[in-house]
Amino acid sequence: MMSTYISTLAWTSAARNVLPRLQTEITKAQVEISTGRSADLGLSLGVGTGQSVDLHAAEARLTTLKQDHALAKSRLDLTQTALGQISSDTNTFLQNLIAAKSSNLGTAIMVDQAKSGLSAFTAMMNTSDGQRYAFGGENSSIAPLVDYDSGPKAAVNAAFALRFGLNAADPQNDPNIANISASDMEDFLNNEFAALFADPAWGQDWSRASSQDVTTRISTSETVPVSTTANTTAMRNLAMAYTMVSQLGLTALPEAAKDMVLKKAVDVTGAAVSGLTAVSSTLGVSQTRIAAAETATQNSLDVVSARIAAIEGVDPAEAKTRLDTLTTQLQMSYSTTAKIMQLSILNYV
Repeated sequence: MMSTYISTLAWTSAARNVLPRLQTEITKAQVEISTGRSADLGLSLGVGTGQSVDLHAAEARLTTLKQDHALAKSRLDLTQTALGQISSDTNTFLQNLIAAKSSNLGTAIMVDQAKSGLSAFTAMMNTSDGQRYAFGGENSSIAPLVDYDSGPKAAVNAAFALRFGLNAADPQNDPNIANISASDMEDFLNNEFAALFADPAWGQDWSRASSQDVTTRISTSETVPVSTTANTTAMRNLAMAYTMVSQLGLTALPEAAKDMVLKKAVDVTGAAVSGLTAVSSTLGVSQTRIAAAETATQNSLDVVSARIAAIEGVDPAEAKTRLDTLTTQLQMSYSTTAKIMQLSILNYV
């Protein structure tokens, strides 16, 4: 008669070998419950894995597009808010100019309003969200408009003094201002003075902005402008109007020359108002198009996400049942292994 011997090692090894498989399956089930997706896409999808990769790439593109929409909306909101304040200030200034031209408002008061208006305009032009300047165009990393006293003032004073033979150090307080005729002032405003707000002087003395608006892609085939710049005609006109009223010795000018300056300021400010309205309208169109693109992008993203869920998703109830079963099996395996480990031939000697 032949005897067969089975060692304790053989008993325990068979039980222990089951444990890694159960632990791996439990981990997979836990992942599927928490994510709602198959834990091993390559195994579950097979040849359909390529479709899953394509769908995830499309999902990433659409998600990036949504982020671009949010950034564009933020930039447009910042710009439109600043434009609204500038437009309000400009309309008030225009009304006061008309009143001053009709002698209902003192010239000295008008000069003070123009000075404060120029300062406020510069501040609004340098509006920033902490990362970029709203009116800098593509050159949005630096403040677009130079403070008047730091740059433009020297050029304005030099042009004024040279044209009328005034004291170059302080032309506005030169008594010879009282001798300037209306025709000479008109010629100065239309030529030397106007040139200060045209290129290249504007870029040298006033502005550090780019003339190129920032654009954002809102779909695979559509881009829109999401900013304007300090170099637009409207902004130059507004700077010109504030400067001619505040920096050309208005209170000391003869009545005819003073009227000429105020008339010119009314015309230039009126043009600035129209220009600001046009700029705001253009950006408003961009806001409307972005809103439509947002809806379309979200709809596309919902479709792609649904397709991904359809091919990668798992039944949570089935995964939970499988996890419970595997957990029970693991506990039983631990219990069996423990009992086997307690067995010894010595117990029967």
